[in-house]
Amino acid sequence: MAPHAEPQSQTTEQTSSGQFTNPPCNMLHVDGADIVDASGSRIILKGAGLGGHMNFENFITGYPGHEHEHRAAMAEVLGKEKAQFFFDRLIHYFFTDADAAYFQSLGLNCIRVPFNYRHFIDDDNPTVIKDSGFKLLDNIVDICGRHNLYVILDLHAVPGGQNQDWHSDSGMGKALFWEFKVFQDQMINLWVALAKHYVGNPVIAGYNPLNEPADPKHTRLINWYDRIEKAIRKVDPDHILWVDGNTYAMDFSHFTTIMPNTVYACHDYANLGFPIPGQDPYTNTPEQNSKLRRQFNRKAEFSRTHNVPLWNGEFGPV
Repeated sequence: MAPHAEPQSQTTEQTSSGQFTNPPCNMLHVDGADIVDASGSRIILKGAGLGGHMNFENFITGYPGHEHEHRAAMAEVLGKEKAQFFFDRLIHYFFTDADAAYFQSLGLNCIRVPFNYRHFIDDDNPTVIKDSGFKLLDNIVDICGRHNLYVILDLHAVPGGQNQDWHSDSGMGKALFWEFKVFQDQMINLWVALAKHYVGNPVIAGYNPLNEPADPKHTRLINWYDRIEKAIRKVDPDHILWVDGNTYAMDFSHFTTIMPNTVYACHDYANLGFPIPGQDPYTNTPEQNSKLRRQFNRKAEFSRTHNVPLWNGEFGPV
């Protein structure tokens, strides 16, 4: 057997003006603990999330409460038609070619795009998947493709809420997604539709099926991941799955099966870049640095043990 050749790294190049350019996007896949392109070259995805665009969050946009409450309040004050016009224009101008060009110029090559299920499914008509959501995502994917930026599609809010926090847009403070199979089935159907729509698209780095799940029993999340992996692979066998750990993408202790062509995702809001109320500010003390290493190593242990890629899908600073 020939000796194993380490894959070469695909790099972002810096121009004479000091700006960066990326090579064109092509289909990515997982090789051991690496993400590689179609030629087998290792690629490191560096970027950020397009927060506040297709999933509004109050600390980003400045309004109180949850997105559905914000939309309802605007409709009550302005009327449904004018409120919808406002939100349509907000989304339309939120991210443009100029933004993508600037993003690439910084040496970044990937954008995680959070989206709310409500762009695709109305709660009062839950069996119909709307075309309007695809048009919004297509616009972002097309812009990113023109500037050689990969896109990771991130389902950030689901019916009932996959966790207890505001960004799941349930408004109830409970993760009811895990209590109702009908909600879980809805999101599998949505992902199948998305995978059919984007199959073979090289700009798509892959699918992030669920942002920051928080299943207190653990087993329901594992079972749902098993179902979603099988459902997506039937219609799109090639794109990478980007799978968040449980308990807000921090805990892989109940993950016993390694899924093929899958990257495992943690989120790391360390005190260094994300000051936490009630905690001392980061001042580079040995104790704080030891805590940083300990917290991240706990999240990275799964990747190191099983030789699979680990992706830090969210981090400070804010």
